Amino acid sequence: MSIQIPSLHVSNSSEVKGKAEVFITSRKDAAHTGTFGVGLSLRFNPALDAYPAGSLAFTISLSDSLKCQVKATTIEQINTYGKHNPTVYVTGRCDVKPQEDGPKAVGCRYWLMIADNARKPSPEATPDVIGFLIYDRNGVRIAYGTGPVKAGDIVVAASGE
Repeated sequence: MSIQIPSLHVSNSSEVKGKAEVFITSRKDAAHTGTFGVGLSLRFNPALDAYPAGSLAFTISLSDSLKCQVKATTIEQINTYGKHNPTVYVTGRCDVKPQEDGPKAVGCRYWLMIADNARKPSPEATPDVIGFLIYDRNGVRIAYGTGPVKAGDIVVAASGE
């Protein structure tokens, strides 16, 4: 791994909350359900808040990833853009609790993207899309996944940006 200069962590006004589960057929096998779940309540108002705040947790059971529970310990950056299908990007540090044998995950970071495509959920609506990536301090990928929401709903507040 090469040394890098970190980027600035400048967040914009954002609010996102909800709980959802994603199913990815190609990530299901005998030991994994092919699902990941996300539950979150995050906010940042630059006029009132010094830093982004809230809670974020993942439950992961995907092949080619560590089967685990993940809890964010920091929300270092949150950015939202869009009006008709608001999209949010979030990054920070997290703790990983494995549910199977695997490498000890230390110094983990997460990246999360959610596109709120279904402003009013219905059978005809385009499903929301959630993607995430988790690495440890040595650059080892712990878990990743991207797919359409099968159950639940995440609401991303529309942004003027």
